[in-house]
Amino acid sequence: MRPVRLLLVPLATLGLLAGALVGVTTPVATAAPGDRGTITWHDCDPDADLDGFECGTLTVPLDWDDLDNPANAQIELAIHRATSDRRIGAFTFNPGGPGESGLAIANLVLEMLPAKVRNRFDFVAWDPRGVGLSQPQLSGCVDGAAVQSQAQEVYYAPLTGPVDWAAYAESMYDATAAQLTACLDANPDVAPYLGTYYVIRDLDAMRAALGEEQWNFWGMSYGTRMGYRYAREFPDRLRTLVLDGAWSPNLTITSWMNGATWNYGTAQAVFSSQFGKKMGYRFQRVIDGLDERTIVVDGQEYSRWQILPQIFDNISYQRAYPQILAVISEAYRALYAPTAKKRSAAARKMLKPLNELRAYNPNSAFNIYFINCRDMDDYPTVAEIARAATVATANNSVMAGNLAVTKGSLCAGLPQDFTYGYTPLTESLRLPIKPVVINSLGDSRTEYDFGRTMANYLWDASLITYDSTQHVTYRSTPSRCVNNPVTAYFLDRTAPGWLLCPYAPLPSS
Repeated sequence: MRPVRLLLVPLATLGLLAGALVGVTTPVATAAPGDRGTITWHDCDPDADLDGFECGTLTVPLDWDDLDNPANAQIELAIHRATSDRRIGAFTFNPGGPGESGLAIANLVLEMLPAKVRNRFDFVAWDPRGVGLSQPQLSGCVDGAAVQSQAQEVYYAPLTGPVDWAAYAESMYDATAAQLTACLDANPDVAPYLGTYYVIRDLDAMRAALGEEQWNFWGMSYGTRMGYRYAREFPDRLRTLVLDGAWSPNLTITSWMNGATWNYGTAQAVFSSQFGKKMGYRFQRVIDGLDERTIVVDGQEYSRWQILPQIFDNISYQRAYPQILAVISEAYRALYAPTAKKRSAAARKMLKPLNELRAYNPNSAFNIYFINCRDMDDYPTVAEIARAATVATANNSVMAGNLAVTKGSLCAGLPQDFTYGYTPLTESLRLPIKPVVINSLGDSRTEYDFGRTMANYLWDASLITYDSTQHVTYRSTPSRCVNNPVTAYFLDRTAPGWLLCPYAPLPSS
C-alpha cells in the first residue's frame, strides 16, 4: 500500500462550516467619506443559516497602489448588530489560514463570544479578497492535495526506514513550482493582489464605509499577521487588538521551514505532560516503532504516513485529545503487546479514533500559497529544503521532515521579488493601545516562539501563555485564566499583563 501524506500547513483553529448568510435588507449604497470604498447592502445568501445578520458587498480598488486602475475587488461582509444601548463599537475577526472564510463561520464565532461581548458590539464578519464569497477569485488552479499527489508520482517515501529527503524535496519542489507557475499564468490580474498588504487596506476601507472610528480586532493564526500589519499601517484605528495564536512578525519562508526542527517536538512534549508520566514514553515508542514496521488490520497496512499525520495535524486542538490519546494507546499496544492476539485486537481498536481524526484535515486552496509568498520572502532552494528536512527528522521524526519540505517548497517557482510590501522589522511598534498576544506553549502551528516574538515587537503588549498545545485559545478552551482577562480587555481595555495559565481540560462528555 502506498503511503498517503497530508499537506501540512498552519490553519486556523476553526474548521469551515457549511453556510452563508440570510436576511432581508433594502439595497442601498453607503459611501465612505474621504476614503475609497462603497458598501452595497443586499439580501443575504438564501442558502445560509445566519438569522439576524445584514449582508453587503464592499467595492474597493483591486490595486491600492494604482487608484486610477478601474479594476475593483468585491468584499462580502455581514453584520450582526449590538443589542445593548451601551454599544461600544464594531468588532471583527479573521479566522486564519490564510484563506479561511470569515462568513462561513460567522455564526459559530459569534456564539463563541460571551453574551456581554455580543450585546455591546456590532459584530462584522467578512471574507478577504480571494476567499469564500469575495472577489476576485483564482480560477483553473489545483489544491494542495493535488500537488502532494503529483510529487508522490516521482518519489514515494517508503513505509518504513530512512527517507531520501533530497529526492522528496526535489519532487515536491518541482510539483509545486509547476502548479504555482501555471496558476499565476492563468491569474495574472488576481494572484499578485491577494497579499496582506491589500487586505488590510480593504479592512480599513470597510471601517470607513461603516462609519466606524476604530475596530476591535480578534486575529486568529494568520489573522494575527493581518492584525499586526493593520496596526502598523493604521495605528489610531484600533480600540482593542487581540492576536491569538500569533505568527512571528519577521517570519520568512526559510525561517518558517526551519521551525519544523522543533515545533512538533515541543507539541509532543507539552501534550505528553498533560497525561501522566507514561504518555511521553508511549508517544515516542509509537513514533520509533512506526519507523521500523507497519500495523496490519485485515491485510491492510497502516504506516507512519497514515497514523502520525492524524496525531500531529490535530494535536493543536484540545477537542481532538480523546482521539489522539486513543490512537497513541492502541498503536502502542499494536506494536508492542506480548501476543499476536493482543496486538491484533489493539490494531482494530485503533481504527475508530484514527478515522475520526481525519475530519480535522481540510485541503488547502491555492490562495494560501500566494498570500504567504506575497507576505514573506527568502524562498529556499531544493538543497536548503532537503537539509532542513534531514535536520528536522533527526531532531524529531519523519513528520517534522515532511513538514519542512511542505513549508520550504511553498513558494517554489516564484521569483524572489514576488514578495511585496514588507521589510524586516528592527524596533517595536508603539500603539495608542496596549495589545494582547495569546499563545500556547506547545502549539505546533504557530509555535510559542512566534507569540513571544510578536509580543516583543509590540510596545506594552500583554502576553498570555497557555500551558497546552491549543492553537487559538480564547473561548476554545474552558481556561478562565485566558478567557476572563481577554473578555474584560474587549469591554474596558484593561490590559491583563503577562500571564501563565495552566492547562484546563475540556469537560468530559
